[in-house]
Amino acid sequence: MKSRMLRPSVCLLLFFVFFGFATSVLADDEAIVKKAWQAYNVGHYQETLTLLQPLAVNGNAVAQILVGRCYESGLGVTQDLETAAKWYTLAAEQNNSQAQVLLGYCYEHGLGVPKDESKMHALMQQAAENGNAEAQFNMALYASKGLYGEKKDPKQSFVWAKKAADQGYAQAERLVGACYEYGVGTTADAQEAEVWYAKARAKGLEKEGVLKIVHEFK
Repeated sequence: MKSRMLRPSVCLLLFFVFFGFATSVLADDEAIVKKAWQAYNVGHYQETLTLLQPLAVNGNAVAQILVGRCYESGLGVTQDLETAAKWYTLAAEQNNSQAQVLLGYCYEHGLGVPKDESKMHALMQQAAENGNAEAQFNMALYASKGLYGEKKDPKQSFVWAKKAADQGYAQAERLVGACYEYGVGTTADAQEAEVWYAKARAKGLEKEGVLKIVHEFK
C-alpha cells in the first residue's frame, strides 16, 4: 500500500493545535512558578515545594532552582545539600546561568558535592559568558586577584566588571567607578568614575567598600 501524505492544510492545522497546546502548557507552568515565588517570598515554603516539585521533575529549570534553594537552606524540608546540588545540576545542564552560579558556589565550598575549584571556575565562566551579571562580577574579582586559575589581569577584570555594571549589578557599578577613578584596567576618568559611583550609591553602596579590591589590582 502507498503511504498517504498529509495535505499541507492538515499539517498546518496539526502544527497550530500542537503549538497552541505547548503555549498553553508553558503559560500554565509560568503561572504556577509565579504563585510558588509568591509563597516563597512570604515564607510558605511547603506550599512552594508542593507547587514546584512536579514542574521540577518534568524539567522546568526555574522550578529546579527554587526547589534546590529550599533544600539548601532547609526551607519547608529537612536541609539536604546533596539534594540541593542535584537540582542545581539538572538546571545547569539546561544552560541556566543562575543554576550554574549556584552550583559553582556548591563546588567552591564543598556543599553537597566534593570541593572542586576547577569545576567552580568553569561553571562561573560559563554563566558569565551566558550573560549572568553575578557571574561576570565574580569573574572580575578572580581576574583582579589571580584566583582559581585566572591570571591577574586588571584589563580583563574591568571588562567583566563593565559587563555586569551595564546590567545594573550594584557591586560591579561600584567597582567600575573605582577602576575609572584610579585608572585600573582602563583610562582614569574622574567624571566617569562619579557616574558609576552614583549608580551604586543609589542602590546603597558607598565607594569606600571597594577600595581594598582596587588596591589588590596593583
